[in-house]
Amino acid sequence: MAWTLRLSEHEEAALCAQAVLEGRSKQEITRDALRTYLERHRAWEGFLSDDKVVYG
Repeated sequence: MAWTLRLSEHEEAALCAQAVLEGRSKQEITRDALRTYLERHRAWEGFLSDDKVVYG
Protein backbone atom coordinates (compact mmCIF):
# COMPACT_ATOMS: atom_id res chain seq x y z
CA MET A 1 0.00 0.00 0.00
CA ALA A 2 1.31 3.44 -0.86
CA TRP A 3 0.81 6.55 1.28
CA THR A 4 2.42 9.93 1.79
CA LEU A 5 4.73 10.77 4.68
CA ARG A 6 5.30 14.48 5.25
CA LEU A 7 8.63 15.37 6.85
CA SER A 8 10.12 18.68 7.89
CA GLU A 9 13.08 19.92 5.84
CA HIS A 10 15.41 18.91 8.66
CA GLU A 11 13.93 15.39 8.89
CA GLU A 12 14.13 14.95 5.11
CA ALA A 13 17.77 16.08 5.06
CA ALA A 14 18.65 13.74 7.93
CA LEU A 15 16.90 10.81 6.25
CA CYS A 16 18.64 11.51 2.92
CA ALA A 17 22.03 11.72 4.62
CA GLN A 18 21.41 8.46 6.48
CA ALA A 19 20.31 6.72 3.27
CA VAL A 20 23.52 7.79 1.53
CA LEU A 21 25.63 6.75 4.53
CA GLU A 22 24.04 3.28 4.66
CA GLY A 23 23.64 2.81 0.92
CA ARG A 24 19.94 2.08 1.38
CA SER A 25 16.78 3.79 0.18
CA LYS A 26 14.87 6.26 2.33
CA GLN A 27 11.88 3.95 2.04
CA GLU A 28 13.83 0.98 3.39
CA ILE A 29 15.14 2.97 6.36
CA THR A 30 11.65 4.30 7.13
CA ARG A 31 10.11 0.81 6.94
CA ASP A 32 12.77 -0.55 9.31
CA ALA A 33 12.18 2.30 11.76
CA LEU A 34 8.42 1.73 11.70
CA ARG A 35 8.84 -2.02 12.19
CA THR A 36 11.17 -1.43 15.16
CA TYR A 37 8.74 1.06 16.70
CA LEU A 38 5.80 -1.32 16.37
CA GLU A 39 7.74 -4.28 17.81
CA ARG A 40 8.92 -2.19 20.77
CA HIS A 41 5.41 -0.85 21.38
CA ARG A 42 3.94 -4.36 21.38
CA ALA A 43 6.60 -5.56 23.82
CA TRP A 44 5.82 -2.75 26.28
CA GLU A 45 2.09 -3.20 25.84
CA GLY A 46 2.46 -6.85 26.85
CA PHE A 47 4.75 -5.97 29.73
CA LEU A 48 2.32 -3.43 31.14
CA SER A 49 -0.75 -5.65 30.92
CA ASP A 50 -1.91 -8.06 33.61
CA ASP A 51 -1.34 -11.04 31.32
CA LYS A 52 1.79 -13.17 31.47
CA VAL A 53 4.45 -12.18 29.00
CA VAL A 54 6.19 -15.05 27.24
CA TYR A 55 9.37 -14.25 25.36
CA GLY A 56 10.68 -16.79 23.13
